[in-house]
Amino acid sequence: MNAPLAALQADFAAALRDRSPDAVPDGFSDAAARRFRVYRNNVRVALIEALAAAYPAVSRLVGEPFFHRMAGVYAAEEPSRQRTLNLYGETFADFVSGFPPARELPYLADVARLERAVLEARHAADAAALDPAAATALGSGLASARLIPHPATRLVKSEYPVAEIWRANADEGPAADGPVSIAGAAGALVLRPSLSVSVAALAPGRCAFVDTLLAGGDLAAAHAAAASLEEEFDVISAFRDLLAAGAFAGIADEPSEGG
Repeated sequence: MNAPLAALQADFAAALRDRSPDAVPDGFSDAAARRFRVYRNNVRVALIEALAAAYPAVSRLVGEPFFHRMAGVYAAEEPSRQRTLNLYGETFADFVSGFPPARELPYLADVARLERAVLEARHAADAAALDPAAATALGSGLASARLIPHPATRLVKSEYPVAEIWRANADEGPAADGPVSIAGAAGALVLRPSLSVSVAALAPGRCAFVDTLLAGGDLAAAHAAAASLEEEFDVISAFRDLLAAGAFAGIADEPSEGG
């Protein structure tokens, strides 16, 4: 790439992100400047619409006018870096957490993280879920086995019940009657072993259990993490539920019967 072309591209990108309505790349004629402003407006509208489609619950929680203003600020700072707008907004949740006007809703960023997890799960690669019989066949070696998460499996940790907040605001039906309680710590497990995405609320013990397994810990370590929060944690039931839901795609290592 020659230097003049590189300089033009850099100038074009800078003008595209500039918040001033009069900003245009250097050297543009009046006609080119008018076309550029139309193009820049179309780009920003497309980015805002992509965010609105990806984060409907966030939009409902703050209201459409507020969301569009917030999304407009984000779009001006974060251009699309992928070939498709379907996955635009990877850093939107972090942006929301630092957006001063949104501070009155401390759980908003975590709701955005959950919506991002749902989006990523929807577009994740297909894979067969681990057959529960394969795990059972390990016998006592299962305690030290490390499992491979399904490509669509996501965990969102939060100090708030984000699954319930998301569920009350995610669809286009009537809004929830009255405010949703935000008390208590919880997590949300996102799965898509086949065609549809599911979101399950997790209590703190199960959240720690899943978190450890998805991070590469074995079943014994996951049990210990959960038991530190819930003394009577039912590891058999929790693990059986994960297998049945298709949270894993395989076994990373298969230890011997003796561990």
